[in-house]
Amino acid sequence: MLIKKMGRFLSFESVDLKMVLVTAFISYLLQINAIISGEPLYLIAFYTLLPWIPLLAFEGVWKIQNYAAVAFLGLFTILQLGHFGEHFIQVLQIDLWNGTVSCPPPLDNFENVSRAISNGLRDSQLDPTMYSVEQIIKSGPDGLPVLGLDGQPLIGPAACAVFGQLDLEIVHLVWELIGLFGTAGCLYFFSRNFFLWIAFACLCWHALEHLTITYFYYFDQEAIWSGYRQLWATYPDTGNSFIAHPIGKEPAMLNFYEAGGRFGLMAKYGMFEQLTGFTGMPGRAQLHMGYNLAITIPTVLGFLKEATVIRNKYLEQSFSKLSSKELSNLSLKVKNVKYKKGERVFSQGDTADRCFVITKGKADVILEQKKSSELYIATLGAGQIFGEIGLLDEKAKQRSATIVAKTALECLVIDKGTFADLMDSETGEFRSDDTKKELLKLANIRLDDIDKQGYLDGN
Repeated sequence: MLIKKMGRFLSFESVDLKMVLVTAFISYLLQINAIISGEPLYLIAFYTLLPWIPLLAFEGVWKIQNYAAVAFLGLFTILQLGHFGEHFIQVLQIDLWNGTVSCPPPLDNFENVSRAISNGLRDSQLDPTMYSVEQIIKSGPDGLPVLGLDGQPLIGPAACAVFGQLDLEIVHLVWELIGLFGTAGCLYFFSRNFFLWIAFACLCWHALEHLTITYFYYFDQEAIWSGYRQLWATYPDTGNSFIAHPIGKEPAMLNFYEAGGRFGLMAKYGMFEQLTGFTGMPGRAQLHMGYNLAITIPTVLGFLKEATVIRNKYLEQSFSKLSSKELSNLSLKVKNVKYKKGERVFSQGDTADRCFVITKGKADVILEQKKSSELYIATLGAGQIFGEIGLLDEKAKQRSATIVAKTALECLVIDKGTFADLMDSETGEFRSDDTKKELLKLANIRLDDIDKQGYLDGN
């Protein structure tokens, strides 16, 4: 049941299937073109995701409108999974694929090109491209290539994850602060969710780490550390991809990242190591992957806890007396439909086989009279239900009034079978007496309005 609910929540509910298929096709074409053109990994990822952005934004707005706080929690869960994924990929690049932490990666600029030409690695006729380097030959303590068991240089990716900007501190800080304040907002609605409190505590510590690093990087540059700067020579690989070849080091005054990111709190060369003398701390990439794992796991568990009772807020408004479980099951079975302004939802006399809950827009209730005229009864808005009379009263098999979209209208449709699920199969009674009373009261009011208007008009 949980998988079904998650599938419903994470699927496209408001976007037409044709649009999804067209978007997928465009995304595929852009991806193939980027691969054939030899674009770097972050551009391949960017072009692949680009067509989905407006579609996901549209669907996300709909989810927030219909599922409220649960949708926000789902959004921050996805963001956190993405953040952890970036760190995880970076660690894989470092530990398994001979990756080099150089973020941003070396550029195919005039300086690196001239070194490549002077070392016979590049044709002098090839002008600098200013592209970021995709592949880096691993350098040793002397700044020269590290050789593998086969005697060949170890070559691996620029270990900056997929999008190539992972170690830019401002990217980290913004990502963490969005997660921190987003989770805090979710806790306002889910204050009893123990997992979210754990995630929030870990986010606080992680944000403190990044605030400290950001301070030293952007506001305490006076010291500038003395050390050795790695020298690169760049030459073409394939397409728009280039290789950075290490050719030694030169004495220099280094900035924060060139100096190894020292002055973090807990990573290797950080404050903890300086204060205690302990040298066994993990590298910055591994440590921050661990941080994000400690945040991601409770965030996912917290979302799954709430996902067991995902309920549409408009259904919750219309069926306020139903239990959380009943509302959750009902939310799983309804369908979303749209109507244009002036379009009829159903006509008086039609078969009463379903009811509607308005999620967006307004609808007019109209009584069609014998003299070929129409009598306005009421205007319904978001959260209100209509069409329930025919489902509550077995004798009323036909619609008692006409419903017309006053504006662009969106509704949740509850068919007769789903409506019946609200009732006990043996007794035929509503499982919730309060729900039955509430719906009967609403139906009687609606019928009274129709009768009164008809009486006043002489029908």
